[in-house]
Amino acid sequence: MKINHIFGFEKLRDGGSLVASFQSDDSCEYWVMFPIENRDVSNPEFKDPILINRTTGVEMNLNRSDAKQWLAKLELYFEERSDLSYVTKQSETEILNKMLTLCKLNI
Repeated sequence: MKINHIFGFEKLRDGGSLVASFQSDDSCEYWVMFPIENRDVSNPEFKDPILINRTTGVEMNLNRSDAKQWLAKLELYFEERSDLSYVTKQSETEILNKMLTLCKLNI
């Protein structure tokens, strides 16, 4: 699957799930997501990552190594994308780095 466009990195209002969103060459929107496990602001915990096809609703479990590969692909597009008016690059960089750190954990 080829990435055509990256939408961004964000923290959802569900309590803090982390998402990297993009569009692929099949014209579908996808999320690489670390769903929030708890809502402890000082020490949040996350479930295993998933890949969600937002267009079809299909979800696929990912291991942390696969999630890291997806994030590495998306990171290449991150710097090329123009700034978004509703989120700062610094905020997105912090979310990307948090997601990459979660990929390294052996839970």
